[in-house]
Amino acid sequence: MIRFVRRQLAATLGVLRSFSENTRAVLVTEPMWAIPYHLVQTYASVYMLALGCTPVQVGLVGSAALACQLFFSLASGWITDRLGRKRTTLLFDTISWSGAMLIWAFARNFTWFLAAAAVNSVVRIVQTSWTCLAIEDAPADQRVHFYTWISVAGVLAGFVVPLSGMLVGRFGLVPEMRGLYLFGFAAMTSMFLFRNGMLVETRMGIERMRESRTEHPRHELRQHLRATAEALRNPAFVAAAAASILASIMSIVRTTFQSILLIRGLAFPEAAIAVFPMVNAAVMLVVLVFLVPALARRGTAISLAVGFGSMTASAMLLAASPERSWPIALLSTALGGIGSAVVFPVTDSFLANAVPDRGRAKVMAVFYVVMFAASSPFSWVGGLLSAVSPRLPLVLVSAVCLLGLGLSAIVPRAEARAATPRR
Repeated sequence: MIRFVRRQLAATLGVLRSFSENTRAVLVTEPMWAIPYHLVQTYASVYMLALGCTPVQVGLVGSAALACQLFFSLASGWITDRLGRKRTTLLFDTISWSGAMLIWAFARNFTWFLAAAAVNSVVRIVQTSWTCLAIEDAPADQRVHFYTWISVAGVLAGFVVPLSGMLVGRFGLVPEMRGLYLFGFAAMTSMFLFRNGMLVETRMGIERMRESRTEHPRHELRQHLRATAEALRNPAFVAAAAASILASIMSIVRTTFQSILLIRGLAFPEAAIAVFPMVNAAVMLVVLVFLVPALARRGTAISLAVGFGSMTASAMLLAASPERSWPIALLSTALGGIGSAVVFPVTDSFLANAVPDRGRAKVMAVFYVVMFAASSPFSWVGGLLSAVSPRLPLVLVSAVCLLGLGLSAIVPRAEARAATPRR
C-alpha cells in the first residue's frame, strides 16, 4: 500500500511539472475563486427561501439563468476569438462573478435573484475562453490530469464549508450569507486581476485574433455551424456531449435542491448541513488523487460507469432516507463524492479531447447552447417536484444518472468508430 501511494505521488508530481504556463497559473489561482464559491453554495437555495422565494421560484431562477447562458454561449466563440482568450476571461469573469456577488449580497426578493442570475450567466463566455486558455497549449494526454487537479483545487476549498455552518449558527442565515457574498466579491475580483498577470495568450488565440479581424459575423456563424457539423461526424464527440449534458442536468438539480431536502425534508438543523460538503470534499480528494488516475488507465467507459453508478446510488439513498438519519445521509454524501470526483473530470477531458483545437471555440460555443437548451427546464422541473415533496428532485437525479450509466456502455463502440480512419 505504501509503495502504491509513493508511486501515485511521484506520478502526480511529474504531471504537475509538465503542465504549461497557463495550466499552472489556472491551477494555482483556482482556490481563490473556489473558497468563496463553496462558502455560499451550500446555503444559496436556502438563502433564497429565507428571503421569501418559494421552491418553484428557486427553480425558475435556475432555469432563467440557464436560458440566459444559452444566449451568451452562442456568442462566446466569436467574442473569445475576437478579443483573445486572456482578455475575454478577465473582462467577463469580473462581470459575471464580481457583479453577481454584489447583487446576491444585497438581494431582497425574487426579482433580485433573477437579476443576479442574468449577470452571472455571462460566465458562459468565460467557460469557452477559460477552457481554451487552460488546455490549448497543453498536450492531449495531459488534459485529463488538468481536469483532475482543477477538481482537487475545488475539493480542497470545500473543506472551508463548515465555517459557513458555524457562522449561520452564530449570526443567522441571512446576515451570514450577505457577509459571505461581500467576501466573495473581494476575493474573486482580486484573483481575476492576479491571475491575469500570470497568463499569456495561447498560440491559437493569437492566430484567431489576427484572423477574426477581417471576418464578418455572418461568416462567423457559418464557420460555427461548419465546425460543429464536422465535430458531429465524430461518434466520440457525440458520446462525450451526451455525457456532459447528463452530468450538467444532474449537477443543476442536485446542487439546487439537496440542501432544501436536508433541511425541509429530512429535518436536519441549518447549521449542521455544512458537515456534508466537508465529508463530500474529503471523499472526493482521496478519489481524485488515488482512484481517478487508476480509472483513467482503464478507459473512459469504466470511469463513467463508476461515476454515474455512484451518483445513482447516492441520490436513491438520500431520496429514501428517514428523517435525521445521519448514517444514511453520510453514506449518500460519500457515494456522491465518489461520483462527482469521477464524472466531472472524466466528462470534461472526454469532451476536450474529442474537439479539434482549431475549431474549439466555435464548437464549444455551439455545444454550450445545446447543453443549456437541454438542461434549462430541469431546474424549473426540480422546483415543481420540490413543491410536491423535497425528496422528488433527488429521484429525478437518480433517473438522469441511470441514463448516464447506460451511456457508458456505448462509449467503447463510439471511441472505436472515431479511431477508424474515414474513407
